[in-house]
Amino acid sequence: MDLLKYGTGLHIFKGTYTMQETRDRLYALVHKLKDYCLLLDGPTEDWIRMHDLVREVAISIASRDRHVFMLRNDIQIEWPVADMLKNCPTIFLHDCKHWEVPEGLEYPQLEFFCMSPRDHSIKIPNHVFAGMSNLRGLALSNMQFLSLPSLFHLPLNLQTLCLDRCALGDIAIIGNLKKLEILSLVDSNIEQLPEEMAQLTQLRLFDLSGCSKLKVIPPNLLSGLSRLEDLYMGNTSVKWEFEGLNVGRSNASLQELKLLSHLTTLEIQICDAMILPKGLFSKKLERYKIFIGDEWDWSGNYKNKRVLKLKLYTSNVDEVIMQLKGIEELYLDEVPGIKNVLYDLDIEGFLQLKHLHVQNNPFILFIVDSMAWVRYNAFLLLESLVLHNLIHLEKICLGQLRAESFYKLKIIKVRNCDKLKNIFSFSFVRGLPQLQTLNVINCKNMKEIFTVGRENDVDCHEVDKIEFSQLHSLTLKFLPQLTSFYSQVKTSAASQTRLKELSTHTLPREVILEDECDTLMPFFNEKVVFPNLETLELCAISTEKIWCNQLAAVYSQNLTRLIVHGCEKLKYLFPSSMIRNFVQLEHLEICYCSSLESIVGKESGEEATTTFVFPKVTFLKLWNLSELKTFYPGTHTSKWPMLKKLEVYGCDKVKIFTSRFLRFQEINEGQFDIPTQQALFLVEKVTSKLEELKLSGKDIAMICQSQFPKHIFRNLKNLEVVNDESENFRIGFLERFHNLEKLELRWSSYKEIFSNEEIVEHAEMLTQVKSLKLWELSDLMYIWKQDSKLDSITENLESLEVWWCENLINLVPSSASFKNLTTLELWYCQRLMNLVTSSTAKSLVCLTKLRIDGCRMLTEIISKEEDVAEDEIVFSKLKWVSLERLENLTSFCSGNYTLKFPSLEDLFVIECPKMKIFSHRVLSTPRLREVRQNWGLYKGCWEGDLNTTIQQLQKNELPLLLPIASSSSSLAAPTTGNQVPLNLSGNRKTQSFSLQPPLRTTSPTFSSGKPAADNNPSLSLSSCSTRTKKAVLKLEIHGEKARQKAFSIVSKFTGVLSILFDPKDKKMIVIGDIDAVPVVRKLRKQLCATELVSIGPANEHDNEEGERNIEESKNNADETQKQV
Repeated sequence: MDLLKYGTGLHIFKGTYTMQETRDRLYALVHKLKDYCLLLDGPTEDWIRMHDLVREVAISIASRDRHVFMLRNDIQIEWPVADMLKNCPTIFLHDCKHWEVPEGLEYPQLEFFCMSPRDHSIKIPNHVFAGMSNLRGLALSNMQFLSLPSLFHLPLNLQTLCLDRCALGDIAIIGNLKKLEILSLVDSNIEQLPEEMAQLTQLRLFDLSGCSKLKVIPPNLLSGLSRLEDLYMGNTSVKWEFEGLNVGRSNASLQELKLLSHLTTLEIQICDAMILPKGLFSKKLERYKIFIGDEWDWSGNYKNKRVLKLKLYTSNVDEVIMQLKGIEELYLDEVPGIKNVLYDLDIEGFLQLKHLHVQNNPFILFIVDSMAWVRYNAFLLLESLVLHNLIHLEKICLGQLRAESFYKLKIIKVRNCDKLKNIFSFSFVRGLPQLQTLNVINCKNMKEIFTVGRENDVDCHEVDKIEFSQLHSLTLKFLPQLTSFYSQVKTSAASQTRLKELSTHTLPREVILEDECDTLMPFFNEKVVFPNLETLELCAISTEKIWCNQLAAVYSQNLTRLIVHGCEKLKYLFPSSMIRNFVQLEHLEICYCSSLESIVGKESGEEATTTFVFPKVTFLKLWNLSELKTFYPGTHTSKWPMLKKLEVYGCDKVKIFTSRFLRFQEINEGQFDIPTQQALFLVEKVTSKLEELKLSGKDIAMICQSQFPKHIFRNLKNLEVVNDESENFRIGFLERFHNLEKLELRWSSYKEIFSNEEIVEHAEMLTQVKSLKLWELSDLMYIWKQDSKLDSITENLESLEVWWCENLINLVPSSASFKNLTTLELWYCQRLMNLVTSSTAKSLVCLTKLRIDGCRMLTEIISKEEDVAEDEIVFSKLKWVSLERLENLTSFCSGNYTLKFPSLEDLFVIECPKMKIFSHRVLSTPRLREVRQNWGLYKGCWEGDLNTTIQQLQKNELPLLLPIASSSSSLAAPTTGNQVPLNLSGNRKTQSFSLQPPLRTTSPTFSSGKPAADNNPSLSLSSCSTRTKKAVLKLEIHGEKARQKAFSIVSKFTGVLSILFDPKDKKMIVIGDIDAVPVVRKLRKQLCATELVSIGPANEHDNEEGERNIEESKNNADETQKQV
C-alpha cells in the first residue's frame, strides 16, 4: 500500500489515469522483480521484502543516478550538511532515533520527503518545509503534532500526504491543500474529521484504516469527494446516521457512499446492520473488504481482494450478496432465513468464491442441496470451507454434484455441528485431490468422516481405493460417535500418500479396520498407509493397541513427531518389531495413559536380550504414567545417542536410571539370577548429549543415593525439579551438574530454597546458575533468609522468576546485590508487600525487564530503609516495565529518592486502582512517551511527565478489553458476561477480561485444539485471581476415570455448593462461593482429559438450580463411587 501511495506522489507510473491502472502497473512491476529474485514475498499479499544486499545496491544506484538520499537505523547520527542534499529530489529517513531536524532547510529540488523515527518525541521546526517549493509528496509517521497550522507551511501543489501512526491535533489546515490526491491517516488518533476536508475535491485515495477513535465525519464530507476512487475505513468507529430520520444530521450517512461514482475500492466496517440502506454497494467495486455486523474482528491476513463478512438480523442477505460481483471470501454469522447456502444465496454456484466460513446458524440444513437445485458445478474455485456451530446441519452436500465441484478444496474445518454424521460421500472424495487440511471437532453424532459404498451412492462401484495425495494435517477431536475414518473399503489397501500431520482426540471406540494380523484390533493396520507422515498426535482415544505388529516400514519411516496423551486403555505404545522403523523420530511424548505398563510391547518368539535404538530422538517426555513398570518387559538395552531433553514425572512404579557400574556390582554379588525390575534407562546411554532434565523429587532422591559416575551429567544446562516433598531443596545434589545454568523448581513443599549453611558449603557450584525460576511453591516463605551470604548466587544471576508462591514473605534480603540481573518477574505472590530495598535496587544496573502481576498485598516496589541516605537510584538499562493487577500498590517508591530511568520506553500500568503517583521525588524518564493501561491499545496516555500521567489515568481509567492472541479460532471467539473464554462454542459478546499474559499450564489441556505445551500455553486465568461469590466453573471432561477424579478433587474445596454432571454433553458444572483459580490449578495439575469451558459469576438461575440439585449431585456422587 505504501508503494502505491509513494509511487503516485512521485509520479513513477506514467500513463496511468486511475488508481486501478496504477495498482495494476505496480503489481506487474513487483511480480517482474520477484521473477528476477530482486524482491521476496512478505508475510501477506500487501507486503514485500528485499534482501539486504539487493537493498544496498539499489540505494547505491538511486543515490548515484537520481540523487536519492536514504538512511536507516542510525547509520548517521547528525543531519547531513546542506550542500549534500541541495539537489536531492527524494529523502528517506527510516528508523532514525536521535535526530533533531534543523531550521531553515533550503531544498528547492526536493519532490518527496519521508521520515519515520523510532523515537516519536523527535521535533520538527515550524517552518522546515518552507524552503521545499517543489515538494509533491510528504510522509511522516510515528510522530506527534498537537496542531498543524504553525508546522505545515507546505506548497499548495502537494499531491500526497501521509501522516500514519501519528498523534494528531487540529488538522483543519489540510483542507487548504486542494490539489491533494493521496491522503493517509492510518492508525492515527484522530477522533473527528474537520469540515475543511470537504474542499479536497481532487482526492483519489483516502486511507483512514485503523483510526479506531474516529467517530465523527461531518455530513456531506464524503459525498463531496467526487473523484474518490479508493476509500479505506477498516477498524474505525464511525457512528453512521440513517439519512431521513432527522433533518440536521451531525454525522455522515452511508447514503453518501452511493454518490461516489468513481469508487472502485472500498474497505469499511458497519457495526449496526440495521442502518444498512438498500443498493449501497456498486457493481463497479473491483476490490472490497466489507464487514457488516458487530462481531467481526478486522485483523487477519486476507489473501483475496474481495471479502464480505455478514452478520444480519434481517433476511436480506441475498440482496447484499447480489450487489457485489465476484466475492472471493464470504463469512456468514447468524444470518436468518437460510437453509441451503448455495440455493438461497447464489444460484450460479459461487463460481469465484475461494473461502466460505459459516457459523452460528440454527437454520442451515445443507451447504449444497442438489435435490432442490439444478445440477451445475458448484464452488469451482473454493479452497477452504469452515463450518462452526451449525447445530442443525445434516449434510454438507445432499445428493451428487459434478466432479468439478469442490475440486480445488484444500482446507475443511468443521466444529460443533451436532447433527452432521459425515463430511462427504466417498464417491465425492475422489474429487478432492488437493485436500491438505481436515479438522473435525466436537460433532456429537459424527459416525465417520467419509461414507463409502452406500446404496444411494451412484458411483460406488467405481471406488477402489482411498487416496488423499496432498493431505498433510488431519485432526479429529471430541467425536464420541466416531467409529471409523471411513466405512468398509473394498480394496486391499488404502493409500494416503503425503499425509504430514495427524491428530486424533477423544474417539471412544477403535477405528474398525479389517485386520488379520492380531486378534486385538489396532488403531492402524496395513490397509491404512501414510508413507510421508511426519507428525502423529493421538489424544484421549479408547484404543488398546495403536499399530499392527507387522506393519510395513513405509508407514513410519518419515515420522518425526509422535504424541500420545490420555489413552487410558493402552498397555504399550510400540510393538517391538516396529522400533527399527522409527529412524527419523525426533520428538516423543507419552502422557496420562493410566494403563500403560511398558513403552515397547513384547512379541512371542523374541530373543532373550533386545536392543532398541532411537538414533534421532532429541526430546522424550513421560508424564503421569501411573502403571508404567518398565521400558520393555524383558532383558534389553535402549540407546538414545542424540537425546537433549528428558522429562519424566508421575511414573512412580518404575526406577528411572541405573548404570553399568551398578549392574556390574549386582553381577559380582551374585544377583544376576534374581528377577529384578529393570530401570527405564541405562544412564550412560541417555546422558551423553543431555542438556535439559525434568524429574520428580522422588527421582532426585534416587540419584542422590546412587553411585553414578561424577561427570555423567556433564553437559546438562537446565534442571527442573517437580513435586518434591522435602522442606528444603538439596543444594548438594547440584554438584553433579558441573555446567548447570538454569534451575527451575515446581509444585514442591519447600519452605526455604537456600539455607545459609549449604550456601557456604556449595558456594563455588552456585556461581554458575544464571536463571532461577520458582513455580507454585505454596509453602515457600523465604528464598533466602535475611542473614544469608548470597554473593555466590545473586551476583551471577541473570533471570529471576517467581510464580504463584502465595506465602512468600520476602523476595531477597536487604543486602542482596543483583549486578547481572536482566529479567525480574513476580506473579501472584500474595503476601509480598514490597519487592526490594533501596540498596538492592541500586545494584540492578543491568535490569532490562521488570514485570509484577497479581501481587495483591504489594504496596510499593522499592521500600525505604532506615539509616540509608535517600539519594539517587538509576535503572540505567531498564526498558520495559509492567505493573498489573496490584490492588494495593500506591507508588513505585514512597521514599525521597531521585529515580532515573534513562532507557525506559515501555510502561504498562494495568488495574492498579490505588496508584496515585509514580514517585514522590524527582523522576526522570527521557525516552518514555506513553503509559499503557491496556495490552490492546495501540496508543497510551501521556501528559508531559510520568507522575502527571499516572494521576490522569486514575481519573479516566479505561476498561480492560484485551485481544486474544491464539492460533486457535475458538479462543478468538467472543464470550459472555464476565466469563473467561477457555473453549468457546457459541456466539457471545465480549466484555472485560484478561488473557495476557498466559498462565503456563501444569498439565496439557485441550482447549486450543491440541495439548498445550508446558512452556507455550494457550490460555490464562489471570482475571479469575480474585474471589468470586457464587462462581460457576464449567469443565468438559472425557473419560470415566477423569470424571471420578475431578469430582473427588473439586468436592474437597471449601464453599462448593453443587457439582452437576450432564453425561450427554460431558459438562461438569461447579457452583459455589469459591475462588476459581486454585480449583483450576489443581485440576490442571492432576488431570489431562479436561477442557475448561468458562469461569464466571453465577446468575440467580444458576444459584437456584445449584441449590435445588445439591442432593441430586450427592446421589450422582454415590452412584459414581459404586461404579468405581
